[in-house]
Amino acid sequence: MLDAFKKYLEMTCVFPLDAQISEYQENGPLNEGDKISVKGISGVDDLFGLIVEIRHGCKKYHFPLLDIEVIDKGSVNYQPVENYKVWFANNYL
Repeated sequence: MLDAFKKYLEMTCVFPLDAQISEYQENGPLNEGDKISVKGISGVDDLFGLIVEIRHGCKKYHFPLLDIEVIDKGSVNYQPVENYKVWFANNYL
């Protein structure tokens, strides 16, 4: 099902998209509230779900989509990403 959601998001979202880190990060270079640019979906992980390629400043990272929030709630990207996050939380967490 993760692969189906990956295809759905690739068809409905417009990349790159402006977002921010939405969950507290205990370790690592990124913090909750950091503004990022999501370049696209880079993979599927059984534990963390969809992994996206992001940029923060001039650095590139791979990060769980579950821990990212689209900044513009009126964007065409907002609802598909939120739908994925709700679905993942109800089915995998």
